[in-house]
Amino acid sequence: MDKAVQLSPWQRKVAGLLQSVDELNTLVLAGGRGGGKSILLVWIIVYYMLLYGDKFNGVLIRADLAGLQKLETLLMDQINRMMPGSKYLKAKRRWTATNGATLQLIHMDGNDGFNKIQGEDLNFVGWDELGQEADPQVVLRVRSSMRSTDPTCPPKFISTANPLGPGSWWIRDYIVTKAMPNRIFNCEFFGAQPAVWVKSTLRDNPYLSNPDQYEQELRASCFGDESKIAAEVLGEWGQVTAGFFGSCLSIERCMLPGDVKVPWTLDGDGVLREESRGKYCWIGGDWGTASPACAVLMCEVQESMEIAGRHIPRGSWICVDEEYVCSIQPDGSKEWNRGDRSLTAPQFVQRIRGLYQRNGFVFKSIAAKRTIMDSAVTAQLGFGGYKDPVTLSSEFKKYGWDVTGSPKSSRAVGWQMMKSLLWQAGSDQPGLFISEKCQSLWATLPYCISDDKNPEDMTKDAPDHSADAVRYVLTAANQGQHKWRPPAPSRMARVY
Repeated sequence: MDKAVQLSPWQRKVAGLLQSVDELNTLVLAGGRGGGKSILLVWIIVYYMLLYGDKFNGVLIRADLAGLQKLETLLMDQINRMMPGSKYLKAKRRWTATNGATLQLIHMDGNDGFNKIQGEDLNFVGWDELGQEADPQVVLRVRSSMRSTDPTCPPKFISTANPLGPGSWWIRDYIVTKAMPNRIFNCEFFGAQPAVWVKSTLRDNPYLSNPDQYEQELRASCFGDESKIAAEVLGEWGQVTAGFFGSCLSIERCMLPGDVKVPWTLDGDGVLREESRGKYCWIGGDWGTASPACAVLMCEVQESMEIAGRHIPRGSWICVDEEYVCSIQPDGSKEWNRGDRSLTAPQFVQRIRGLYQRNGFVFKSIAAKRTIMDSAVTAQLGFGGYKDPVTLSSEFKKYGWDVTGSPKSSRAVGWQMMKSLLWQAGSDQPGLFISEKCQSLWATLPYCISDDKNPEDMTKDAPDHSADAVRYVLTAANQGQHKWRPPAPSRMARVY
């Protein structure tokens, strides 16, 4: 094998780990660009094909066809070197090696996805760029085909992953944050199977002809975004802001303490009254069962104020609190992009009541015209009687909660409003501030990425549910759906 691929010291170390720990079920090659992760994955595949022969039945997965074709070329070279005479059926992207080992290549978009391997008895799954898969349940479905009746050929799941991508949030939450790198642990998300993740950077690849130049080019491509540099150059898996919202989103500028309360407002007579604090509050919501259901409590700041020493200009928006209903993993981790399929309308309304209660509001004290959900809530679902259309909004109303459908508008325009406000946070201009209590926003906003076909919008499979809820409110307010005019500037309110 060494004649085909000269492994770097980092690659040899990882290969040695695999060879020495038979019970290791899952390996994630996690790091920045240029570290040699994909080459190592190809090496591992060919190694196991040589080792297990006709016992080996594996699959190599990539999200997109173009990426899969690059791996196809690499494998073609390596398999022909190490197992000359092996046959490759290009129409089905399936290898049959001279020793009987079989390997199929699939991509997950289009019609070449999970159905190609459903029912297969796989003892090896390789997945290049795992972070491109936004839904972790898809990965679990693939892993459900991993089985072996031969104890001498235990199932293996080997993947590469970068800190950026629509699925990087669940890799970070379910794998990277569960153990230190190079430390074997039982991964609850993968059925408590022994797993390990290893980190690499371009400096771990001695075969780069000019690593300094490559690093400079990588840094230049990040346009000064430090979080993106940390992810792509340094391979860091901290909470990144290099996605759709880029450097507009900043923990330092945009985050408020978790104990922040809805600010009081000055009435027309200049008197500060607690009962007025809900007057300019809103709730943005996004319903789902297959996808998460959520509601975000927001307020528009009527007077410049200070919160925890932070200057909040008049006209700013604050995301104060939220409800987020999603699937929960056995270890308590939230699946931010997967819903609770058992959720019902009355259950969700009960959660909204709790949102009101813990923030000091009487239920329904925020008017229906300022309770904004996806316009689909007004779509007809059926008939409850003669000429009595049933909608999601009518279902909510049945249980005491009145909502209004969001106005029709361009998603791109709404996102641009949100970006501008996030960018202005911390300046003298109105900004968008988010309480630390809004866990879903902080967990998902960094991992929303642009749609390649429409860069002004984010990908539809992004964990955008809380972001949508915020966008609905900003869009409704911008279009004058609230029917009020802000008072003239007067004095500064101070909130502690």
